[in-house]
Amino acid sequence: MNLADFIAILADELQLPGAEITADAALEGLGVQSIDVIQVVQRVELALGRSVGDLDIAEVETVAQLHRALVGTQREVTRARVARETRHEAMRRHLGVDPLADCRTLIDVVHRRAALTPDAEALRFDERPCSFRELADEIAAAARALRAMGVVAGDKVVIVSPNCREFFALYYGVLHLRAAAVPVFHGSGGERIAAIARHCDARLIVATAPLEPARRDELQAALPGATLVQGAGVLAERGLDDERPLPRPHAEDLAMLQYTSGTTGDAKGVMLTHQALVANIRQMIPSTQFHQGDVFVSWLPVYHDMGLITMTMCPLYLGARLVLLPVSLRPRAWLEAITRHRGTMTAAPDFAYRYALRFAGDAARYDLSSLRFALVAAEPVRASTVRAFEEVHGLRDILRPGYGLAEACVGVALWPFEEQGLAVDERGVVAVGRPLPDIEIDIRDDDRSLPPGECGEICFRSPSQTLGYFRDPERTAAAHTPDGFLRTGDRGYLDERGVLFVVGRIKELIIVAGRNVSPRELEEVAERCEGVAGAMALGVDGGGDVGEQIHLFVEVRAASGRDEAIARDVRERVHEQLGLRPERVHVVRRGAIPRTYNGKLQYQRMRAQLAEERITIH
Repeated sequence: MNLADFIAILADELQLPGAEITADAALEGLGVQSIDVIQVVQRVELALGRSVGDLDIAEVETVAQLHRALVGTQREVTRARVARETRHEAMRRHLGVDPLADCRTLIDVVHRRAALTPDAEALRFDERPCSFRELADEIAAAARALRAMGVVAGDKVVIVSPNCREFFALYYGVLHLRAAAVPVFHGSGGERIAAIARHCDARLIVATAPLEPARRDELQAALPGATLVQGAGVLAERGLDDERPLPRPHAEDLAMLQYTSGTTGDAKGVMLTHQALVANIRQMIPSTQFHQGDVFVSWLPVYHDMGLITMTMCPLYLGARLVLLPVSLRPRAWLEAITRHRGTMTAAPDFAYRYALRFAGDAARYDLSSLRFALVAAEPVRASTVRAFEEVHGLRDILRPGYGLAEACVGVALWPFEEQGLAVDERGVVAVGRPLPDIEIDIRDDDRSLPPGECGEICFRSPSQTLGYFRDPERTAAAHTPDGFLRTGDRGYLDERGVLFVVGRIKELIIVAGRNVSPRELEEVAERCEGVAGAMALGVDGGGDVGEQIHLFVEVRAASGRDEAIARDVRERVHEQLGLRPERVHVVRRGAIPRTYNGKLQYQRMRAQLAEERITIH
């Protein structure tokens, strides 16, 4: 029975026009009562010719969820029931009693943690400690300041901030007002900041430190009339006499827009609610075996998912200690902080561990023996990296691969603690583990599920998954399967044990040092340069320590002898706008970039030409 037939049954029982019932309609909003559910179940069982069995529908809130619970195949129903049991039991089995079990939003978490462990150290930045009580007070002060500036429920606030203590007051202050935070890379150029602010209709843009004059001028030129607040001290001066109670967000409120790539034409804002974020935190904690006694040490940027959710929200939930470092060129600071603070948990992309091996100096100066878990994720994991880092620092089974994406908040799968060593297939692909609690992974060819060992698109279903892409219903619809799974754009397979191997990407995406970059994002910057008629960006991994690197191909309007100047201009503009430096800018003749008959870029053809060195350079 498909969803349309199910909706027809539900509409008949409720005596409502079928057109009024959509897949995402809330059951309570439709007036569904317990007797209605019983009657619908009876009709579904009659139509299916079988019993649907006893089901726990505590987590069922929408029409689509009820359809999936009742009408899925017996295998799907059983799997869903097991997943729900796993979700609830995993936290209880790991923590025993969870004092935050009834918290439904991130602000609930902040307040509960401040009440339970007010004087414990929540955060240490630049060797300045901050307790949970101090953090909650700073968040409340920021919320009042933002309210004084006109921020209300439903607004979007763009946050431009490096790693710093002030980021947390601002981020959670936005959420306290039932608004949505939009963190962006602190090195973004003014045009990119403006494009994101324009795309989400941001109420204001807040930079925790003053922007350089050139970047500020570029932002204001690209977005005239934008409300820009610079410096955390400016916020501190506002709302001091406001004693009104602060609002509290609802679980279904939008908490964050995570812009994964794009500048203007390809902007993609992943919508994450409070309930999705809290769900993913609860999925990660038992799988990673995080606990209150952990010391998290992070030099990942807080503007993006792994650095923000895994490395700052999980310790906040647990009442664990976070040592946050500036994003830096110097891996020595990272390893020294683990040594000095006896860090037990850290995380980084594969590139960062390779980088530390090369540039952190004599390994003997560091004592990483306190580490019990180091996550390796955000880009393809190399077995050679894991083995070399552990060997150099005298570790064993500490670096554990994981897989995730912004559309799941962050975490999807993790190499389990009970496994020793790594699993590597015949192609050299490292296993990234099993699904986190309450996450279902299915490998598909279109909408056909593939058996173990067969490679296809990785799809997942989770309470932590995104609502979709902001103001992009077509892309949102394309990303979802009819039965509620989300397409990741990654290729992989599940082995007979249910272990996930990620073997490549369907979508064109470049991963530079763990940072996801859309080719279109690079191409748009290049195409705004004088003399450039068209552009194509590729990620090329030569197998060295650097990993994937950017190759930009730019077509020039006419031969002018300015190829070197054009290449230099493109390289500089990309660095100014995105904080990235292309490995190579190839200036090619007009028409050299392969396209389909309707003008679509053919990335694989260009990749093949590059491999065969058949590209004609001016």
